[in-house]
Amino acid sequence: MKIFKALMTGVLSVALLSAPVSEFSLDTGVQKVEASTQVKAMYAKKQVSAYKSRSSKSGRIMTIPYGVRVDRLSIQSSWSQVRYKGKIGWVASRDLVEIKKTEVLDTKKTLTMYASRSTKAKAVTKVPANKQVTRLAVNKSWSQVKYGSKTGWVASSQLKTRYVKENFAPRSYQLKEEAPLQSTYTTSGTTLTSIPKETIVASAERYNSWYKVTFNKKTGWVNGKYLTAYKAPTDAVSVAKQVFGSGYTISGSGYDVTVYNDDVYGGTGSKLLSIKYGSQSDYGKFAQLVTSLHGGDAAELANYMWNARPGQKHWRGVQYDKYFIGADPSGGVMVTW
Repeated sequence: MKIFKALMTGVLSVALLSAPVSEFSLDTGVQKVEASTQVKAMYAKKQVSAYKSRSSKSGRIMTIPYGVRVDRLSIQSSWSQVRYKGKIGWVASRDLVEIKKTEVLDTKKTLTMYASRSTKAKAVTKVPANKQVTRLAVNKSWSQVKYGSKTGWVASSQLKTRYVKENFAPRSYQLKEEAPLQSTYTTSGTTLTSIPKETIVASAERYNSWYKVTFNKKTGWVNGKYLTAYKAPTDAVSVAKQVFGSGYTISGSGYDVTVYNDDVYGGTGSKLLSIKYGSQSDYGKFAQLVTSLHGGDAAELANYMWNARPGQKHWRGVQYDKYFIGADPSGGVMVTW
């Protein structure tokens, strides 16, 4: 019997030593974490093409519109692999902006940082009073924060906000009243210009209650108290009549509008503007119509449109904000977004 037990022990030992690692594991209570690429939310800062591989010669899979959210799956060199509407492709990383929110807070008093949301959990470290921490998450009355190289949980009630900085997919806002455009996110900054009441502006970044916008080629900050979320009207004909006034024949429905008289002919839809001919003033009115419906700086768009007529400097095409402007092969200018 002793000889039999010895033989069985030897056979078992050999079997364990020779077994593939994947077929045998010892539960030590330590969880193994496999390496992975973190998916990040991004937005396209202009209309971009996504390709099959990391080359513009590999074949275009899709066109990603300006301002839409995409999921970045991985990065290789200067290219990012993204997912948009179920399709996956590669785009130039420089054409993407990360959607992120940074909350920096001060501790009201000396705090104990815990490994989980309980004072009975393991203490990670002590955080002195009046020290800055970065909030990573909130769960009920607890905040997960980072302090130096340490991460853990503290009571939210013992924190006070220092600043919040956020990048987000572009949104349109309308001025509730005339507002100063400041050089920085404070009233003590230099006033760059004033933005008239009812102007529509776009923003993709805020610092506390201040929003970064561009108006008349000047980029600065507007306090959020002057802004309200803008929802584009679907009755574009009414907008066109306000912009152009009398002297023009205006017809259509929804976003489809045709405007003409003896000197100008043009039309716009939900994704396209076409002007066959007209004066610089007419181009300005069409730019105002489009930006009233879809956002942006009317003066800036009008300038690009006027310089995109056949033979002008932008006639081959130029990107401004969400708009791509170029000469119409049959004459005039086309704008798409």
